[in-house]
Amino acid sequence: MNQNYKTTPRLYVDHDAIASGSVIALDDDQTHYLKTVMRLRDGDVVRIFNGRNGEFASTWSQTGKKQSVLTVSDQLRAMPASGAKLRVHLFFPPIKKDRLDWLIEKAVELGVSDLHPILTDHVVVRDIKPDRMMRQIIEASEQCERLTIPTLHNLILFKDLMNAPSSDMTLFVALERHDAPLLSSALGGISSSKDRGFFVGPEGGFSAYEAEWLQKNAQEQKCHLVNLGDNILRAETAGICGIVHLMP
Repeated sequence: MNQNYKTTPRLYVDHDAIASGSVIALDDDQTHYLKTVMRLRDGDVVRIFNGRNGEFASTWSQTGKKQSVLTVSDQLRAMPASGAKLRVHLFFPPIKKDRLDWLIEKAVELGVSDLHPILTDHVVVRDIKPDRMMRQIIEASEQCERLTIPTLHNLILFKDLMNAPSSDMTLFVALERHDAPLLSSALGGISSSKDRGFFVGPEGGFSAYEAEWLQKNAQEQKCHLVNLGDNILRAETAGICGIVHLMP
């Protein structure tokens, strides 16, 4: 990347295609952010990406009180070759707001590709706000310089995950107080070409019913039970620990 662009604002635009010379209209929130928060003036440079076409330089100009546009110029970074990276999935229960915010931010920074909220028996929070979570994902992607936006999946029940047909993804589940190998050891016997998933339990741990179901699925090789060491970790800490191990 050109050194001159490193300190310029970076913005995700939900636009089907970005190309040199195109003009992109911004919504009220984006205009407010660039004008009031970043204090841009007409002609200032903004880096933009849409998760599909790489990153481009553009110039900002205000067209109304709450409207503005970006005029695209040079491509700064191209997208990596398709299929170049494995997908890494994080399965997690809704947890308290501040801790969930931290988990999402750090998972995005580390490069997770898919985020799956799962409703388990012992969750404290029984609901999520997908729009708010998606805004956090986008903001974290903008700040950490990644070119893609992780996929946020719909909230599903624990049993729906365990009943899902097997796929090309290898799923690891952190089951505390269970005789299971360390995640680092379990990874040694897994194909390096398969996508990976990590499932962390809620703040209260998995219920006895869920633990029994997980053990049954492990026997059928639908998932791999692992532990993360001697200490009992918070849900958000365990989630990040799993992601760090699974990243290619």
